[in-house]
Amino acid sequence: MTLFPEAGFVAIPLSSAGPSGASHFRLSSDSRCFDGHFDGAPILPGVAHLALALSACATQEEKGSERTLVGVRGVRMKRRLLPGDEVDVFLADGRDPFTVGFEIRCQDELVTAGVLVFAPTNDAAGD
Repeated sequence: MTLFPEAGFVAIPLSSAGPSGASHFRLSSDSRCFDGHFDGAPILPGVAHLALALSACATQEEKGSERTLVGVRGVRMKRRLLPGDEVDVFLADGRDPFTVGFEIRCQDELVTAGVLVFAPTNDAAGD
């Protein structure tokens, strides 16, 4: 199962030589994310960068541990992503208990970085 089935993010299992703790995706050239963005010179829209980070979160979460995204902070996009690009998404615990830092890299070059902010879980709210 994929978090965004029509986005065209093809999860690729990493070999033992791949980066530790990363999720690896190929951006399908027929992804609907590229539709109209921009005709003749397609680039992945910024919101799809966030979808990649969320997809990485979903692949690394334990079953039954659902979270709700409530915001993003400090998102910086450094370069374009194109159809067919392969990316590694790295996640790290944020400074706050309900945040996750992320970096998206393509060919070891930083593409996008930021912080995902999640709502507190019901368990944490009762503490």
